Amino acid sequence: MPRFLPLLAIASLLLLAGGARAPLPSAMEAPAWSAGDYWEYRFNSTFEGSVFLNGTLRADITGLENRTVRGIAQDVIVVGTGGTGSLEGTFETPSGNVSATGVWNLTGEELFAEASRKIVKTLVRISASGHVDILNVPFTLLWTNSTSSRVVADDWRYPVPVGFSGAVTLNSSMAEDVFLEFDSNPPLILNSTLEAEITIAVSLTSMSNATVPAGAFETYLVQEAWPDGGHEMFEYAPAAGNNARTRTFNSTGAEVTRTELVSYRYRAAEPSADPRVVWVAVAGIAVAVAAAIALGVLLARRRRRERAYTPPSLRDPPT
Repeated sequence: MPRFLPLLAIASLLLLAGGARAPLPSAMEAPAWSAGDYWEYRFNSTFEGSVFLNGTLRADITGLENRTVRGIAQDVIVVGTGGTGSLEGTFETPSGNVSATGVWNLTGEELFAEASRKIVKTLVRISASGHVDILNVPFTLLWTNSTSSRVVADDWRYPVPVGFSGAVTLNSSMAEDVFLEFDSNPPLILNSTLEAEITIAVSLTSMSNATVPAGAFETYLVQEAWPDGGHEMFEYAPAAGNNARTRTFNSTGAEVTRTELVSYRYRAAEPSADPRVVWVAVAGIAVAVAAAIALGVLLARRRRRERAYTPPSLRDPPT
């Protein structure tokens, strides 16, 4: 085979392998979010340990703004949140526990500090409605939580190496309101506020793989441990720019919440050109390389035949 043929073969293999992903680096970089990115998750959780929520959640990056949180003006990434699903479980009332089923809707907003990517403000509203099974009377539930935080100390700084262990301390102010009404009876209204300094232990334990409805991803395993004994596990997928799976555990170790990625758009990971055009170009080059290889083989065979074949005019005359 001519000398150029192995080079052409190697070139074609490199072209066709160009889309293969490199393994994850040993340090986790901050995601490069931009307006238009979104993530949709399937979701299940327990509310107050007795009401179960199932459905879908979606987070959308809406833009970068300057907001004042806890008296500090700062650039924040604004994330709109929404969701919907089914509800079933048991509500505690002054007259005892009652079983109920219904539907829920969630709206909210999260603000991430642009510099540190820490959540500095969260607003979540859940509204639910349905009926109580025993008496078949309607119910209405409204739950609102607003939490604002100021970062006091922060060991988690990008890029974060695998094996990292540290802490993040937040000075947080929380307000929570619950409204629960059965039929036309007087509603149950609960309001609570809390302001405290909270230290969360954070670690990047290892690299792994996660298979979820959106596909298979290489992930970093991140854990947050809270003062009350609960903890949360994040399987962060750099290719998606967010978590492929999240699991929350209470202080007894029981899983109380799980989210799994269903669909997403992460502009930073998108190719700069239309992937169909890129594939056509690569395929065209690969075909050209294959044709060149085939042509080289044919020419080599022809030269061998020419060397082995003697034209009639040069043969010895018959005897």
